Amino acid sequence: MSTSLANTSTSRTAPSTPIKAIASTLTNKATHSIPPASQAYEPLVKTLFRHRLRSTLLASAASTWAISTVWAWWQQGGVSRLGVLGTLALPISPWILFSTVLSWVAIALPISVLRKTFLTARRSGATSPLAIVKDALTKSSTKVTAVACLVSAISALALHIVTVYVHEVDIYGDPKLSVFVKSKKHPHYLNGRLLFLIASQSCTALVFILRGAMIDRYVYKWALPRQRQGTNMLLTVATSGFVAAAFSTFAIVLACSVFLFLRSGLPILYKMPFLPFALRPFTAHFLKGSWTASLLLWNFTLVFRSWCLAFSTLLNWELVDALFDGVTDPGSVSTLSADPDVTLVSGLSSSDRIFQFFAFSELRDLAVEGSTSANARRAKIFGDQQTALNLWSFLARETLLVLDNDYQTFLRRGAPAPVVAAPAPVRLTAIATPAIATPTPLLRQRVFKASVGSPGEAALDAFASDGPLSKAIDISASATHVPELFRSVEHTVVAPIADETKKSVKNVADIGSKWKGKAAALASTIEVDYLPVRVKDVYGAVSDWMTRKRESRIVEASLPFWEMDIIVFEALTFLTSASFTEDRYGVVQRDIPKILETLVLFMSAVEQYQGELSAQSQALPVTASAKEMEDQKTRLVEIVRAKEILGQVGDCLKECILHITGTFGESLSAFKFPPRIKAQLQIFLEYS
Repeated sequence: MSTSLANTSTSRTAPSTPIKAIASTLTNKATHSIPPASQAYEPLVKTLFRHRLRSTLLASAASTWAISTVWAWWQQGGVSRLGVLGTLALPISPWILFSTVLSWVAIALPISVLRKTFLTARRSGATSPLAIVKDALTKSSTKVTAVACLVSAISALALHIVTVYVHEVDIYGDPKLSVFVKSKKHPHYLNGRLLFLIASQSCTALVFILRGAMIDRYVYKWALPRQRQGTNMLLTVATSGFVAAAFSTFAIVLACSVFLFLRSGLPILYKMPFLPFALRPFTAHFLKGSWTASLLLWNFTLVFRSWCLAFSTLLNWELVDALFDGVTDPGSVSTLSADPDVTLVSGLSSSDRIFQFFAFSELRDLAVEGSTSANARRAKIFGDQQTALNLWSFLARETLLVLDNDYQTFLRRGAPAPVVAAPAPVRLTAIATPAIATPTPLLRQRVFKASVGSPGEAALDAFASDGPLSKAIDISASATHVPELFRSVEHTVVAPIADETKKSVKNVADIGSKWKGKAAALASTIEVDYLPVRVKDVYGAVSDWMTRKRESRIVEASLPFWEMDIIVFEALTFLTSASFTEDRYGVVQRDIPKILETLVLFMSAVEQYQGELSAQSQALPVTASAKEMEDQKTRLVEIVRAKEILGQVGDCLKECILHITGTFGESLSAFKFPPRIKAQLQIFLEYS
């Protein structure tokens, strides 16, 4: 016993050996949450944009180079003066390269900068041409574009004049494009030829801006996978050339009309006081000569030059604009990151619809692909048990949220969401507590007897600095911040001025409304009493075309992102169908009822809208007038266009539902659906 105790005491007092922890295979396999799209996915897309933009700028420089070479080749006499070797060496001459750089900076580069700066995802909600123009005028992008295009067009004219006096004078003679006419007697007369070219270039810029507003130039070019094709340069050049030729012709006609109006209205300005003294040294020669229309016919070479200049300017703009559309085509960017699946799923939560469209397009391609690597990536999205990160849950939530937002917008036919009034603040009522004892009332009277002063002292106290009169004046003055000097007449002066101001504002508003009404009445009187019947018909047709709502635009306003919705439908459908064999842990099964219910509800809403459009396209009775029949034909064309959009969405939804029901079959009986959804799904099950 003693021995054991001795041994025990010895072991406790002896120096202890270090204790080693037992090795274990347990590790913390939890990973971080899914990063936001602004940190994981969007930088990759922006890098792709920058790379494509460089290629687009090089292509626009090449187009500008070709246009500048053609102009210089014609100005220098063509093959007859340059010869074959001179023609081949002309594109690489120093002057051509220098003028190309100037033209690219002045004409092509501003269009690319404007497209990149004002690129937006949402279409214009306007449904008629007049509403589109009004909506465009309210945007700051239109004002900046107008200034940039006008400066670009005038710069193109200035560069053209420089090249004319460098090359063309020796070949074709002086085209007389100086600022002032060459006259010793009147050296300050403005050159009408130059003014006409300035007017034509200004009208060219105006036509380009109006066309951009009509086609939603700054809206992202949504495209379905089957519509995406490689950039065919020959087709792009041919299309841009045809558009440039048509709109340059319209611009020259508009410029001739403007020039005719300005020259015809110049005598009116000379009848006003003081204006003739300022105008006569510069514009007196415009009062003489033949009629403006015949003047333009006699100067056919000037009109042809202005048309060629407008055509080259518009062609450059249209080519740059068409090339920029290829910058925003969707592409695969998630594979450039360390974890492609997490990066791709994080892109679905982006607040920008363009980045979301990129992410859903890439997800759709992944869902359709049948390679081994795609199967592995889908299995990781469905449920990777090596990590605690649930990619499918995040994916399903973001996808259904996007579809629900678009579904609610579609039900409202594009109208903004109703504003929910904030709840009224809760007023707290004080609860009286029971008194423990009877409170003693406060004595609110003077304790000591007040001494009676003399009347003189009372009057002095009333006018003192702290007397009642001074306090009353301070209170009224502080309400209007009136200086001390005018406090005594505050109510007498300020109140009448305020009343007169209100009356003046009201009178001005009434005058404006009266003038507006008189102008409308005068226009109506002129239209009814003085305009010929043919002019009335043309005016009525143009007015109807400008104000008539387009059914296709109404559908696009109701479904502003319908191309993206089709991509989302297909991505969600193919992933759900792939989970039937690739989801080993049944992660997707809990979301299948929500997915099918969303697809069925969306399909029902689309079919209801299609029924409304079919009701509008019913044939008119035989007794209908010719105008009613013509209006019905025009309306039918718009209804067909609207049905094409709804048809693409509806057909996609039907194919998606049929694909899921055909994949799962009788297994769908294990899920619970609302009666309406169940009846719809039963039809698809019987069909499949």
